[in-house]
Amino acid sequence: MTCPETMSIGAYVLGALEASERRAVEEHVVTCTACRETLLQFAHLPGLLHAVPVEDIEAEQPEPAPLQLSRKTRPRWVLAAAAAAAIAGVASWGLLSAPASATWTATDGVGGLDTTAKLVSRGWGTDIQLRLTDLQPYEHCMLVVHGRDGTVETAGWWAANGSYHAQVPASTSIPLGEIDHLEVVDAGDTVLSTVSPTTH
Repeated sequence: MTCPETMSIGAYVLGALEASERRAVEEHVVTCTACRETLLQFAHLPGLLHAVPVEDIEAEQPEPAPLQLSRKTRPRWVLAAAAAAAIAGVASWGLLSAPASATWTATDGVGGLDTTAKLVSRGWGTDIQLRLTDLQPYEHCMLVVHGRDGTVETAGWWAANGSYHAQVPASTSIPLGEIDHLEVVDAGDTVLSTVSPTTH
C-alpha cells in the first residue's frame, strides 16, 4: 500500500520544505517503509539537477532537417571504403565512450562503519552507488561530494531503516576525475566516514 505522505518526499529531497516540515518528514520515514523506499529512489535527483544548465532548459531545440536521399550511384569501392570507415568509427566510439569507473573503500569509520562507493563517469557527472555496513539503525545521513577545486555538493539523503546495512543510489554533477573525496555525514553534521582513492 502506498503511503499518502510519499507526496512530500520529492519536495524533501529537493530542499523545498520548511524546517518544521523537513523534521516531520524525517520523523515519518523512520516508521514508514514505503516512504523510505521512495526516499532511496529520489536520492540521486539533486546531483542530476546540478548537471542541467538553465539555458539548456530554456533553449528551443531546432527541428531536424529532412533526410535527403540521392539516387546517384557510386563505385563499389567507394561504398566499401565508406562502410569500413563507418565500422571503424563505431568501434572507436565504443572504446572512447565506455564510462570510466572507480571503487573506493574505507573501513573503521565512526562506530566501525565500513563504506564502499562505486563511482561511474557519466556525461552529466558521476553516478555513485554507496554501500554501508555496521551503520547505526535509524541513522539519518547524507552523502557530501568534495571536488578538487573546493566545490561541495550534497549528492543524496536517506534515513537508515532498522538494518545495519544500507545501499544508497546517488549522483553528482562533479566529474569523476575531479572528485577529491566523499563524506557520509549524519544529521548532526558529524562525519561518519570518508572515502577517497587513498582510503582503504
